[in-house]
Amino acid sequence: MNVLEARAIKKSFGGVKALVDGNISCCKGEIVGLLGANGCGKTTFSRILMGMLNCDDGEILINGERVSFNSPMDAMQRGLAMVHQQLSLIPDMTVWENINIGNEPRSALGFIDTAACRQRARQVLERLCPEVDMERKVSELSPSEQQLVEIAKALSKDFNILILDEPTSALEQVQVNRLFDLLRQVKQQGATIIFISHRLGEVVEICDYVVVFRNGANVGTVDLLRDGQDEERIIALITGREEQAAIAKKHGAQQNGGGVRFAVKDLCMGKLRQISFALRRGEIVGIGGLQGQGQEELLLTLAGLLAPAERGSVLVDDIPLKLHHPSDAIRQGVVLVPGDRKKEGLFLNHSILMNMMYARFSLKGEWIIPFRKYRREAEEIMRALSIKAEGVDTELNTLSGGNQQKVVVGKWLPLNPKVLLLCDPAKGVDVQAKKELYELVARLAQQGTSILLYASDNEELVAACERVFVMYEGQIVEELQGAEVTEDNLVAASLRARTTPSTL
Repeated sequence: MNVLEARAIKKSFGGVKALVDGNISCCKGEIVGLLGANGCGKTTFSRILMGMLNCDDGEILINGERVSFNSPMDAMQRGLAMVHQQLSLIPDMTVWENINIGNEPRSALGFIDTAACRQRARQVLERLCPEVDMERKVSELSPSEQQLVEIAKALSKDFNILILDEPTSALEQVQVNRLFDLLRQVKQQGATIIFISHRLGEVVEICDYVVVFRNGANVGTVDLLRDGQDEERIIALITGREEQAAIAKKHGAQQNGGGVRFAVKDLCMGKLRQISFALRRGEIVGIGGLQGQGQEELLLTLAGLLAPAERGSVLVDDIPLKLHHPSDAIRQGVVLVPGDRKKEGLFLNHSILMNMMYARFSLKGEWIIPFRKYRREAEEIMRALSIKAEGVDTELNTLSGGNQQKVVVGKWLPLNPKVLLLCDPAKGVDVQAKKELYELVARLAQQGTSILLYASDNEELVAACERVFVMYEGQIVEELQGAEVTEDNLVAASLRARTTPSTL
């Protein structure tokens, strides 16, 4: 008998059909991957399973019994737990308080048993992330530590079915490995796990089989244990196309014969030390290295978002750039696509039109805003980038992550940027959206835009870049070019393990 079965689940939000035929069947002791493009209905489906949303039609069965959940508490009482894509933590509370909140052990008199709460938190943290201090406030933790606390919160519950929605998006590889070891233990103990992720390599590593959603419906299943790790078949199911959804081809600036467009000389700022490099017109150059080695600080400094550099110079077309404010960079054609689109790149409660307009009129300070012109530009960008929405008046918070990311990039296009700084632009987007995003990046490069790309996924750097700077402890320690740009070389250089001489 299936532990969990969902049949013909339907859900609409206004005129938008989020789910038209959501189906899944899970047996005891299985890890099931749930994949699909952004907006295909995965998160909506998981929220229905957890009682956070009511479905319009369909049925859910637990151990063969039809159930109806009106709240997450109902789902928890039937043995379901979930790791949410958007963290459900309270920043001003401690780690141990967050892990226990809503599920606190109580004394015989009904009071919260703080000793038992701490013991429970200690036990799950020792298995998952012993380096995290349970007495610290969540606001003091790094993004990866916060993600681990979110996972620990779910693991601390008494569950038979565990749903993980993008649990590894903020984790480093060693943390992912530790999580997977723990999930395998949980599986052996008889729990059923639904693993939602855009990281295909991780899915085929940890899952027994994969269910693919497209346009709100289950379009196929791949048995990884029986049929092998057929990534091309999975991608074809996700995209609806037979060809493999590869990201952008490498685009060498040498093909355009571009001269130097952007030069950084001996830049020092905070943890950044003696950063020097040059980008040619139409060149895509990557920034690699382990997370936290200064890559994001470099992009933020070049975009004028951090304090002026302590030393060094930045030049655009041989003209010195004074970076006291982001507007200084934008006026000279240097724009940033930040790493966190929801906090740093968009106004989620406003329309596509307003988000695209803001980059224009905020700089010009126009007394009379040409709304018709801006609307026409926004509509053209929507068509050019294949942004899926009813129109430019659609609010950003109703779009999928991939379409939101297109808006973050698209808002700069009317300014014809000279230099585009990309901070992990494909993080948290699906395979098809990633492909389309990097195709756009390649088109911009062909039009002469110089692009500096930081990506936490080495595969993206290998596919998109002819050159990659590897950073370590705030410095560029190596430059890889041409055939040197491989995942093996990037990892080795990131760990300072390369034996070949640096090209710097």
